Amino acid sequence: MKYFMTLSFIVVFSVQASWDQPQVLCPEEIFPKGVPCLDLSQVKEPSSDFPLSLTAEEKIRWQSVWASDLKFCRNLELLKRETVRPGTLTPVQIQIAWMITNGAQMPQEKLSAILDASSKYDIPPHVLIGAITQESLLSSLGISPDGGNYSCGIAQLNIEEWCQGINSLPQDQRTRISWPQISCASLKSGMLEPFYELAKQNLGTRPEYRIEAADFKEISFEQVRSQLPAADAGHQLLKYQAITSFINNCQDFRLSIFAKALTLRKLFEQFVPKELRSAEVYRDNTRFNRSCQSSYSSTYYPLHTGWLLAVAIYNAGPRQTQLIQHYHQNPAVLPPMNPTDLIEALHWGGNFVEGTKKVFFKGRDAKAQSQLWYKSCVVQRHVSRVIQHVSPPGKPLARSIEQAACNLGEVPLYRRDSSGVKAN
Repeated sequence: MKYFMTLSFIVVFSVQASWDQPQVLCPEEIFPKGVPCLDLSQVKEPSSDFPLSLTAEEKIRWQSVWASDLKFCRNLELLKRETVRPGTLTPVQIQIAWMITNGAQMPQEKLSAILDASSKYDIPPHVLIGAITQESLLSSLGISPDGGNYSCGIAQLNIEEWCQGINSLPQDQRTRISWPQISCASLKSGMLEPFYELAKQNLGTRPEYRIEAADFKEISFEQVRSQLPAADAGHQLLKYQAITSFINNCQDFRLSIFAKALTLRKLFEQFVPKELRSAEVYRDNTRFNRSCQSSYSSTYYPLHTGWLLAVAIYNAGPRQTQLIQHYHQNPAVLPPMNPTDLIEALHWGGNFVEGTKKVFFKGRDAKAQSQLWYKSCVVQRHVSRVIQHVSPPGKPLARSIEQAACNLGEVPLYRRDSSGVKAN
């Protein structure tokens, strides 16, 4: 066991016995099976209660084999009650319930797209499923501001990431979605702002996360031309065409999953240290040996630490590599790490400096780096939740070290006192 003592609590990690054969769900078990919903109309708390008529054995089945269907049914009932009695749920609760019910649509098609992308880019399917679930709860969200990033779809890609994926497709597929011949370097997320502001006017009573491609349909080139970066008319028109294609197609989960997988593959190859990429690899004809309907095609362990680091880099930037190097005191080769070691390094890496709300660190390149403690807190929580999304119900294989909510305005006292490096 590993124990982290804080001023107010002790966080305990159970060490996974075997990361080459972890107790993760089969990919198909993560998705709803389409079981007809329980009648939850008479229960007091749809989020937790069962109908009184259910036997103990039936409850166990719903909580295990049909856990994904149960989650869908509970949230569907919450939305029904909100429709009948507006104000029953908070806006955040409504959004989460909507995302879960939307994410449960077309489960087999989504699973197939994920397995195809996993096979194409040799990504552990569990990492890809967990990463996408953490982004969107598997729902095909419309474009959202996301701090100026203007992300979209099941994989929450911005237009630059989307462009990399689409530009790698055959010409006939690019033609089908009216994607122009354009350099991804010329596309910036901020270009979506004038489109988004115009589309919001079509929302009516819908919340912004319910925005759809149809809300952008009437936006002409002339309406946004002056707000695009200065260039000749031809280049501006190309950008308009690319943005319009992105808007019209980014909710297509097949394209989004494909582009997400390619993005993670590039981050894995470019920023994950070689020693992590080459570790936790199946050799001598071994593979993940759980009997699943979907065959396991990846050469990497299901919760490969290097691939989880790629997910962390996607969400918090390449400096996460330098952060974990600093935590391990910059060895020429990082020691063997498993997923909980990664969460530990992301959380504890870097030295807090009073008055800054930041942690400071230097990787092997000796370049001084820093990031808000808040980002460190969020990224270690993000990785832990990626793992939780593919863990058996009620049996998470990893937990966030920071149990309280990540606080943008304050660094916890226990974290201020940390040296930011791993003790020998």
